[in-house]
Amino acid sequence: MSIMIDLPSAMVQEAREYATVRGTTLERMVVDYLKMQLTRKREADDVYGFLMRQNGWLPDDYVFNREEAVAK
Repeated sequence: MSIMIDLPSAMVQEAREYATVRGTTLERMVVDYLKMQLTRKREADDVYGFLMRQNGWLPDDYVFNREEAVAK
């Protein structure tokens, strides 16, 4: 899937140069960063749900929903 992101030209140029120095591409850096962030989110959700179940605050089959935690 392709998406378009509007970024400042100077940022794109600096990021491309940084990617080149690291022996990768800007696209690969963005993909790797997003994967890292999503992994961290899933791990945080898993830990939170585990702790809530251990304390008896959630049933064992409950699936944590981050939006519920930030609902106003």
